[in-house]
Amino acid sequence: MTQSEFIGVDGCRYGWFSVGFDQRGSYEMQAFKTFCELLTHYRKAELVLVDIPIGLPEDCKGRRCDDKARGILGSRASSVFRTPTRQTVEQAAAQPGDYWDATNVERRVAKRGISRQAFAITPKIHEVDKVMLARGEGAKPLVREVHPELCFWALNGRQSIKSGKKKREGATERLCVLQCLEPRAEEIFDESISCFRRKDVAKDDILDALAAAVTAYASQGKLQTIPEVPPKDPRGLPMEMVYYPYNHTGR
Repeated sequence: MTQSEFIGVDGCRYGWFSVGFDQRGSYEMQAFKTFCELLTHYRKAELVLVDIPIGLPEDCKGRRCDDKARGILGSRASSVFRTPTRQTVEQAAAQPGDYWDATNVERRVAKRGISRQAFAITPKIHEVDKVMLARGEGAKPLVREVHPELCFWALNGRQSIKSGKKKREGATERLCVLQCLEPRAEEIFDESISCFRRKDVAKDDILDALAAAVTAYASQGKLQTIPEVPPKDPRGLPMEMVYYPYNHTGR
């Protein structure tokens, strides 16, 4: 069983891709079919940061963390999808692939439709939501939500990265930012590309999981949230995003 303690996770075509670090800095990369399998593998970890909404609205108010993240990211604001309501996520799970039924539920509950991009990740939102609700408060490992572009913003002197992550220059910029805290970032990225097929794990999945892992490992769990005092959803899950308040002049 792995001894990795600080884990970054992103959804991928295969299921879930992770990068993990132990206290000594040794790393591993893994892919899992389900989020349950991932948490079982990392059951002795300290912290798992995952790029998926945790804490779902059930009314038209939405999530303040989504709004704040868009305001922070500026030119990268479009990377933050408005999180669908739990009712819409459950409808999408009941009728997979039926965008119009899902958007009709979202219009009824949230007074607006659901974007195609947000609809595409509803299976993973539903999967994580069910796992988190079943685990209960205080379950280990601690699982918290991140958004990769917010991680990069925080690690880049609170400046958004202008180029898209799927462009070569965007990937290069992001790796440079990560290497300030983890000099092996490019090595881990290249090794992941070699070990996993693109049809299972895309390059941007690797970047996003690596950003979350570096955030977890560098912070050692000392994270800040948006909003500063996160509200909870009707089922008791926090509606937040976390990031590492990295100080370039010294931690």
